[in-house]
Amino acid sequence: MNWEFIHRCNSVVLGLFIVTHLGVHLMAVVSPEAHSDGLSTMRQYYANPIVGGALLFSVAIQIVSGVAELILLPKTGWRVVRNFSGAYLILFMVVHVASVNYARHVDYVPTDYYWAAGAFAYAPLTIAATIFYGLGVFSFFAHMIAVWAIYWKSMPEQIFAASWLVALSITSAILLAFSGALYPIDMPAYVTEHYEGMFGSLFALLEEWLQNLSRA
Repeated sequence: MNWEFIHRCNSVVLGLFIVTHLGVHLMAVVSPEAHSDGLSTMRQYYANPIVGGALLFSVAIQIVSGVAELILLPKTGWRVVRNFSGAYLILFMVVHVASVNYARHVDYVPTDYYWAAGAFAYAPLTIAATIFYGLGVFSFFAHMIAVWAIYWKSMPEQIFAASWLVALSITSAILLAFSGALYPIDMPAYVTEHYEGMFGSLFALLEEWLQNLSRA
């Protein structure tokens, strides 16, 4: 089976969704309301069971074909960047999709601006959320740039440099918008309770373990 061909074809569909999704996230630079408006508009097209199921299937295909590529294809030059960024994107997609579905169907928390920003606002998660989400966004662009570098060998240096600048700028803007650096965020109590319910016991056990370790 030609996993590379499957991965490339599927990446067109999934890539359009991700680019649109990141565009909506960029609207959070203006305000949470702007982000909510953009998300509501986008969900008019993908929030029904058929389109939503197709997107989940597309994510699954991308993960399976991506793993196959990681195992089977060469790992030299820009392919190393493609492989590492692709591997991180697989991890990010699995965690992100699982988190979204847990919030929606277990805790019944709206997966809106405040749900995303809540991970940054919940103190024990702030650094981890910044690194995890920042690398997720940046890896998407790094993956695309690496593919361009592999197949567009005559890419002008100006376009190459501009691509990395755009990747860094968009990643930074999204992190600033959701971390509360651009404006104060009035976090709903149910979002804080959601993250406390998910991670509170884990962090309490970790803190107890570190205290016992320090006494040893």
